[in-house]
Order: sequence, then C-alpha cells, then structure tokens
Amino acid sequence: MRKLSTFFAAGTVALTLSSPALAGSVGISRSYAAVQPNAQTIAELEHASQATQHEAREGNKNNPAFAQKSYEIDQLVQRMQSGQQVAQEQVDQALQPVWVW
Repeated sequence: MRKLSTFFAAGTVALTLSSPALAGSVGISRSYAAVQPNAQTIAELEHASQATQHEAREGNKNNPAFAQKSYEIDQLVQRMQSGQQVAQEQVDQALQPVWVW
C-alpha cells in the first residue's frame, strides 16, 4: 500500500510540474510561415523533381533514395496547387539535393 501511495504522489508531482510545459499560449500558432503557391516556386520544385529523376537514372543507377525524393517533391507540388498551406521549411528541404550514404 505504501508503494502505491508513493507512486501516486510521484505521478501527481510530475504531472503538476509538467502541466505548464504542455500548455501552449492561446491564440498563437506554432506552425511555420506558409508559402503562397506561386508559379516560380512550383516551377523550381518541378525542376528539382526532374533533376532528381535524371540523377537517379544516369548517375546512381536507380537508387531508391532518388525516387523517394522525387515523389516527395511531387506531393509537395500537388499540395501547393490544391491551395494547401506549405511551410517554407518544407520547400527549402525539398530543394536540397539527395544525400546518399
């Protein structure tokens, strides 16, 4: 019985101390700035996708990392064209070259 009450007390203290950390500010969004879908950004992403596909065929002999990267870029372009908000960080990451280890 004593172990149970000690465990309960420790859990209560932990929850009490972590509650402020879990609570967020009201009315403040935690998302990054969204990129407005414009033709230049979409064209850059499509070019990056095509370059990745070309690199997969020519330089890396169908490495699946390149196909995955191209797919992710294409999905990002589709989201932008459909009007969904996309974080600038996602666009920047999509424009980075594929890292093969």
